[in-house]
Amino acid sequence: MLKNLIDALRKKTLSLSDLPATLRVPGHGGQPDIDGLGLASASVDDLAFAIQGLEIKSSEIVCQLHSLRRLHDLVRSRGALGTDKISDIFGGEV
Repeated sequence: MLKNLIDALRKKTLSLSDLPATLRVPGHGGQPDIDGLGLASASVDDLAFAIQGLEIKSSEIVCQLHSLRRLHDLVRSRGALGTDKISDIFGGEV
């Protein structure tokens, strides 16, 4: 029945089509992390904490992406080719 609820929510609207079946709720207020909490039994607070945890991960990934992109632009501006090694491009400057 719970799977049917999640499937029904996913089909209800396109914006819910990627709902996960389970959540990871980071520890908060002295509570431990919860991995694999079933979506159907999650509280509204569980959703909020799961969202916060995903936002933190997302922010970390975006920061890494931008740093890698800046590094790529920098080495390309120095004339680097695809097979060149990053350590060779900076030639001991760092």
